[in-house]
Amino acid sequence: MSRDEIIASLIEFAAMAFGKDASGITENTKISEELGVASMQRVAMSASIENEYDVMIPVARFGKFETIGDLADFIMDEM
Repeated sequence: MSRDEIIASLIEFAAMAFGKDASGITENTKISEELGVASMQRVAMSASIENEYDVMIPVARFGKFETIGDLADFIMDEM
């Protein structure tokens, strides 16, 4: 799977979890600043990622990813 494909799916996961329009989310979107910090939304997004890519992302670690692109890089490294 390519990085671009991962970013596309992360954008969809973020849109669903945070209730945002996917067209306004890019790989440079700052997760905390632009999407939100609610833990339930982060858990929902983490669960989608873990189910799709079979990687584990502890909630505390999820908060350290600044952008969607940073999260994609982590997934690429874990696959």
